[in-house]
Amino acid sequence: MRLTGRAMELEYPAARGRVVKIRSLAANTVIMSLRTVATMAISLYSSRVILAELGTVDYGIYFAVAGVTLLISFLNSSLATSTQRFLSVEIARPDHGRLRAVFSASMQIHVAMALLVLLASETLGLWLLETHMVIPEARMDAARVVFHFAVSSTVLTIVQVPYTATLAAFERFTAYAVFDILHAVLRLLVAVMLTVGSGDLLELFSALMFGVTLTVAIAKAAYCMRAIPASRYRPSRDGALLYDMTGFAGWTVLGAASLAFNIQGVGILLNLFFGPVANAAQTIGLQLTNATSTLASNLQITSNPQIVKAYAADDRDRFHALVEQSSRLSFLLMLTLTAPIIVGVEAILDIWLQTVPYQAGEMARLLLLAALVNSFSFPLMAAAQATGTIRLYQILVSGVMLSALPLGFLMFSLGVGPLSIFQLLLVLSILALGVRLLLLRHLIGLDLGRFMGVVLLPGIAVGALALSAGWGMRLLSPAEVPADMAGLLATGLATPVAAFLLGISGAERRQLRETILKRRNMERKCP
Repeated sequence: MRLTGRAMELEYPAARGRVVKIRSLAANTVIMSLRTVATMAISLYSSRVILAELGTVDYGIYFAVAGVTLLISFLNSSLATSTQRFLSVEIARPDHGRLRAVFSASMQIHVAMALLVLLASETLGLWLLETHMVIPEARMDAARVVFHFAVSSTVLTIVQVPYTATLAAFERFTAYAVFDILHAVLRLLVAVMLTVGSGDLLELFSALMFGVTLTVAIAKAAYCMRAIPASRYRPSRDGALLYDMTGFAGWTVLGAASLAFNIQGVGILLNLFFGPVANAAQTIGLQLTNATSTLASNLQITSNPQIVKAYAADDRDRFHALVEQSSRLSFLLMLTLTAPIIVGVEAILDIWLQTVPYQAGEMARLLLLAALVNSFSFPLMAAAQATGTIRLYQILVSGVMLSALPLGFLMFSLGVGPLSIFQLLLVLSILALGVRLLLLRHLIGLDLGRFMGVVLLPGIAVGALALSAGWGMRLLSPAEVPADMAGLLATGLATPVAAFLLGISGAERRQLRETILKRRNMERKCP
């Protein structure tokens, strides 16, 4: 890796023997990583305060009820890929005349989608809340308030998706980071207000969270309209473009829905069978998973536009190099963050929370393992979307992931415990990865043998070594040292070392050393 001008370049050996230079990925990823470190620290502290102020039951009620309507709002980045794909294709072309038309068509599609979600939520969703959700009778009025604010937040989130996609497609990652940090800071402010608030804190919390969503949405739209002329809406009457984008968005929504149901649909099942306390435990696990996944997904956010642009420019060497490298580095980044938590999650929860919900640690461990497997897949999703032919891909992959709900319902009906559905999600994530690889072999000519050799096997080797070191330290730690903390520290040290030695190529290690040495020399020369 080396710094040249304003962008970093990484020389990467392509499948045909040529050297491909991947520009800006490192620089953009650094920006997004700094954003995530800030938002992660703020969000984790906010969650601690919110859980303490609301209590376990109200905390579980909020996320169980909001889950009925927020299935899509958790998928902002997934929904944005449709618009981002069409914008990136237009950016890669010499003539940028259709950029504004693409944005405007996307806005019309997402407004229509938001209205459909509003209608479905205020009818079917409200019926589900009133008749099937397990909510203490004394808290049902507050749950209805939470529901309506959640519906409003969902609608706002969907409508502002085209602006999020525009920031990513134009690679305005500094602005992207600022808006995410703003959201985290406002959420911290909400947590502080709960400590001094009066009345029904659950209702107050839901209203304030809607205010956070509204503020960020307005700020993001205002920035985009001012800084990126293509994001100034003008009614689109291009029937062919609307048809193409609607079809692509529809299949993208199917994929997004499968992920959403695996997050919030599972929460509904947990509520139906085990009550809001199980939802609180799931939410804590999701907080840890989302915090680590967001940092690892920075590489995905920054590489997706370049993957699409390389495909649109018919630069197949760079396209395949980006897919392979992004998949491998995405896993290694995710592993570096999650491996210590997987081994020592109990120690983290004891430090983080005043009261740890029952089985939160076990749920978090399984969710993190599933997220590790899914991290291989993020660039594969971008590669499929770059082709524009995603119907079969989305049907098969979504079918695998959506099977979690009926299978989970069956297992719970047979009397198994809540952890079983998280074990099922891990198995389905592995199966979905296999399906993606087979589909992409036909869709983009993915070389499965090469992918196995340069992506999967190095990643598995690093993961096995790091986790073995951590669990071994847990078993061998002295009696006076907490086993989970000893395992966490051992894994935290072993993972980056293993990733450096086994996870990256010799050429990448040399480039990394050169970059570090140059940086040190520059610092020594500075007065």
